[in-house]
Amino acid sequence: MTTPIYLDNSATTPLCPEAVEAVQKAVTCYGNPSSLHSMGLDARKIVEEARKNLLSALDVRVPATRRVFFTSCGTEANNLALYGVIRAKKFRFLPRIITTDSEHPSILEPLRDLEARGEAEIVKLSTKEGKLDLAELDAALNERTVLVTLMQVNNETGAVYDIASAFKLAKRKVPTVLTHTDLTQGFLKVLPTGGYDKLGADLMTVSGHKIHAPKGIGALIVSADLLKAKRLIPHLYGGGQEGGLRSGTENVMGIAALGAAAKAGKATAIADLQRMKEMRERFIELLPETVRVNKPAAAAPHIVSLTLPRIKSQSALNALSAKGIFVSSGSACSSHGGHGSYVLLAFGLSPEDADCTLRVSLSRFTTDPELLTAAKAIREVCDTMIQIR
Repeated sequence: MTTPIYLDNSATTPLCPEAVEAVQKAVTCYGNPSSLHSMGLDARKIVEEARKNLLSALDVRVPATRRVFFTSCGTEANNLALYGVIRAKKFRFLPRIITTDSEHPSILEPLRDLEARGEAEIVKLSTKEGKLDLAELDAALNERTVLVTLMQVNNETGAVYDIASAFKLAKRKVPTVLTHTDLTQGFLKVLPTGGYDKLGADLMTVSGHKIHAPKGIGALIVSADLLKAKRLIPHLYGGGQEGGLRSGTENVMGIAALGAAAKAGKATAIADLQRMKEMRERFIELLPETVRVNKPAAAAPHIVSLTLPRIKSQSALNALSAKGIFVSSGSACSSHGGHGSYVLLAFGLSPEDADCTLRVSLSRFTTDPELLTAAKAIREVCDTMIQIR
């Protein structure tokens, strides 16, 4: 049987050895972290160690300036950021939230809900060709702007957005504005100048299963100043865990694995990202000329968006899957909707081209031979399907 070639790492990643080891150790420590006996305290130590590891991986050099709140996933962290900020205080005006037209559904759907309830006005910035237009942001900012939420890396196109400049502009024009970034695709894939803590974000979302930790664990990292000003409230209520901001017994195994994966990924990130960048470039060179690569202005090293020559992506996916090669046609989180990719349309693709587009996504465990095999398979699929058509 042919060894599977997994190139859908933007959807989810395999566990790294360090995460597996962390889970195995945590399995035997089954105390509740809120319990005051020794078994509970042992579990609490695991949680706090993971918290330190995550802050370190996020380049937080003064731990007291940030707080980590563990959640069930990146989606919950995003929801906590959005609902938690808007509902933290009663506004005498309709608060404005600025975002982009290419955000993940876990951002756009809560925003749609807030707007439908009359709790916020939503302004979406364009992301044509994978770029943020700072002039457009400048025009959208006003005294009612309460939050600017921008992803660092787009999960479908691999576009890297200049959120540091965007947040700097927002803070300069509206000093009271809060800033949030969804780092789900960017964390340990794109290393910003000065580190993640210097992006200018008051809130940052991360997701475990994108960095070789298990599914079902995420975190919202929050500025201590924001918490002191009481500008964030819980979205879930209960026993008061995670400092009262995220009730529910902590997922100790998932938290331990997230901390371990973050520490391991950060240790080798520079070398891993350089290798992925080089592999990505070689892979693109091997693709047939009939395949168009959708290149954003600034591209993450682990994502390749490619449009096939009038071949439906679903047909190509089936053909590649039969060869043991696993890629995707876009975001796994939006595929349940059964509609075309709004992200690709916002990027500038026609509906027809968007329907013929694949996403190939690498991880630090991807190898050159795997990409060589995948490129050959894509060439074969294109040749075969063009002849059939």
